[in-house]
Amino acid sequence: MTKPANEIHSVKDLLDILDRLGEAEHGKTRFFRGHSKSSYLMLPSIYRQSYLIKNEDKIIRDAIVNCPDDFSPNDTLFEKLVKLQHYGYTTRLLDLTSNALVALYFAALSQEAEDGELIILDIPDEQIKYDDSDTVAVLSAISLQKVNFFDLCKCQEDSDLNSIMENLKFLKLTQEFAQFLEKEYEQNSTELNRILNIKTADEFIKKINTYNKKFINENKINAFNEHPMIFPLLNTIRQDKPNFAPKIEYTDFGRVIPVRAKLNNARISRQQGLFLLFGINGKKVNPANVPDEWLRKVNKQQIIIKNKKQIMKELKSFGISKQTLFPELESQAQEIMAQYKPK
Repeated sequence: MTKPANEIHSVKDLLDILDRLGEAEHGKTRFFRGHSKSSYLMLPSIYRQSYLIKNEDKIIRDAIVNCPDDFSPNDTLFEKLVKLQHYGYTTRLLDLTSNALVALYFAALSQEAEDGELIILDIPDEQIKYDDSDTVAVLSAISLQKVNFFDLCKCQEDSDLNSIMENLKFLKLTQEFAQFLEKEYEQNSTELNRILNIKTADEFIKKINTYNKKFINENKINAFNEHPMIFPLLNTIRQDKPNFAPKIEYTDFGRVIPVRAKLNNARISRQQGLFLLFGINGKKVNPANVPDEWLRKVNKQQIIIKNKKQIMKELKSFGISKQTLFPELESQAQEIMAQYKPK
């Protein structure tokens, strides 16, 4: 019986699937994630139980207060989230790896009776951020806000209304000014030409309209950042970035951002990791969605992992095991002692 094209029963099956998919397009980088159950959603751990997301800020603050020696005063909030993730805390981060074999290991690691899943993502390079990015600081700061701190729709509506009123006043003034200049242009064309490098009245009107659009957009951003709901978030961001300019765009909240973390952690380095940092979908209790266009599938189907026990044996021969992926002392014990167990 022919095996379905979207199933992996061995390392060779994985290589065959990657060969069929081909390399990532130019300007994109390929990453992988393994789920031990194919029914798992692509969600960060903080969103897997409602009580967790409702208490996210308390969980993080308690961890930092109770274990202060584990955090450097120079750590950014994102770096603290990475460290918490490392020690098993629930966060708004989701791990990816650039090594397909590592992802296959996690897909086959547990739940032996259940089918696993391998997820392949081709992410545009321009969307991948470093941990000192302003957008990373914004989405990280969400984690320390109360669950009801923010309603994006209401905040957007309020700030849009304020900016519309300001824009109407501004447009009225600029339109009146443009009409005046149009009338006066014939008499003052030489002087306007010299000062503004504009040859016709129409050209000047076009410049005014271009400036208007820019002003309206900036005014909208300013109104959004001046909304009282944003103040607590700005305060959190400025603990890491004292000179952070309040120029947050509301669309940033609904993003999932791929972030390259510093390789100052042996596990991240060995697992060749990257993190997806999740924003929110309107309210904090709703996570942002991973863009569909990042996901690669086989015949539009999930890539299913079967025959887990055999896959784990094969991976060990490729140097992929708990001992190599989890280099910390506490993670080594079971693997080392098992080598000496009578067979």
